[in-house]
Amino acid sequence: MNGNLQNGGLIVKAGEAIFITDIKNYSGTYSLDRENAQAEPIHYEGLFWFMNEAGHSLYYSDQLKGDVLCKLDIVKQQVEVLLDKPCYQLRRCEDWIYYIHEEDHRLYRCATNGKRDMKLIDEYVESFLLYEGQIYYATSSGIKRSTKSGEDRERISELTTSSLVRIGNKLCFPDPKNRHCLTLLDVESQKVTIVDNMDVLSMSTDGRYLYCANRLNGNSIYRVDPVHGGSIRICGENADFLHVLDNDLYFCSGREWHRISLFGGEAETITFTGR
Repeated sequence: MNGNLQNGGLIVKAGEAIFITDIKNYSGTYSLDRENAQAEPIHYEGLFWFMNEAGHSLYYSDQLKGDVLCKLDIVKQQVEVLLDKPCYQLRRCEDWIYYIHEEDHRLYRCATNGKRDMKLIDEYVESFLLYEGQIYYATSSGIKRSTKSGEDRERISELTTSSLVRIGNKLCFPDPKNRHCLTLLDVESQKVTIVDNMDVLSMSTDGRYLYCANRLNGNSIYRVDPVHGGSIRICGENADFLHVLDNDLYFCSGREWHRISLFGGEAETITFTGR
């Protein structure tokens, strides 16, 4: 989900396992068996950010190695450094890894073997997403789009943001110049809709709804319908780092991971030991 990567890509599903990064104690990253709750988690030394699953491999940025681009072979349990550069907001698309360089904040891509590294966008990029052969990216001068190779650039809005999620024809993002209010931009008509009473700390999507931690209500979680309108609070916890996997919503509260069904119910705390 593109929304998960906007929030750090700290949880990802790979086969029958879920990889989850400990950002409370910074003890590492863990692989939890989804089918066997009693199985011991597999522990990895690195702090994995922006995890992208690709079959039996994970691509990620490792905080403990200076945020360099790495690849984990899940079957062989082998880690390879692909690119010795500090990377964030990684996105794998076919045979490419797109990323923002942490130092110059330009948008780059390299092949999935770390070769053919090239700069695509030579301006300060806050955030980006890939959608149907195009890059949508946020800069200080507005939201823009280009081809996947960085060509045919055009500005589609003067609004700025640090996070982008797309649902259908709408780009969804917090507007930092307007209290981080949830804002919807139709990429075809360029019509802008502001969602009242929804100031976003963190958000993700299941492809239909947005799930937002609302600053106006103690960062509790709301489900927002960006197409038909309306919102409902689904969890009262103080939440951040929202991630959607299948029918579950994962979030941090007090830097501890919790999980709640998208259909409602009580949130449960996720533990890495004693399973």
